[in-house]
Amino acid sequence: MPRSTDLRVVKTRQTIRSALISLMSEKELADITISELSERAQINRKTFYRHYGAISDVITEFEDELLSDFADILKTSNTSIFEIGSVLREISALISGNQEYFVKLLKLNPELFSSGRVKAMLRRAVEIALRDVCRIADEQTLHALSEFTTSGVLSLYSAWFDTGCTGSLDVITDIANRMTMSGLKGFVEDEKLREMLK
Repeated sequence: MPRSTDLRVVKTRQTIRSALISLMSEKELADITISELSERAQINRKTFYRHYGAISDVITEFEDELLSDFADILKTSNTSIFEIGSVLREISALISGNQEYFVKLLKLNPELFSSGRVKAMLRRAVEIALRDVCRIADEQTLHALSEFTTSGVLSLYSAWFDTGCTGSLDVITDIANRMTMSGLKGFVEDEKLREMLK
């Protein structure tokens, strides 16, 4: 569903989303009814159905928005010199700004970071960047390196959520950046690696 610019629509959808987050803190998603979601959002059922066909549509819309934001981060980052640090900082900001909802989404879909569209998007961006900066002779090596890098980074974020978001997300982001740079040492010319670490 495309994002609406009508402020009334945006406000109503945010209200529904907030009500859903609140209810998901109290019970399983499968146990939430449209009636109680509408009541919590202080809207009537007709208003809900004007915006969504089912509760799962609220989740899907938010996931789509996150993926769109994630794609924007990757598009606007300077992948030609593989600025993984700036990409990770922007991803960290996106996670921080939506932390409560990420917690709920990961409860519903524990593989959110380990497979699917988030991982595929990040992996494509990593492969593009690696082609620019690495001396890789074959596609198998490129795929293996991008898989290792992407899985490692996303695994760190998943583990942070699994431990109840304890500790600083900035520290996790720094660790992900440093580990990625260290792992690339054998594949990137020293001069380019120094540029990347600036």
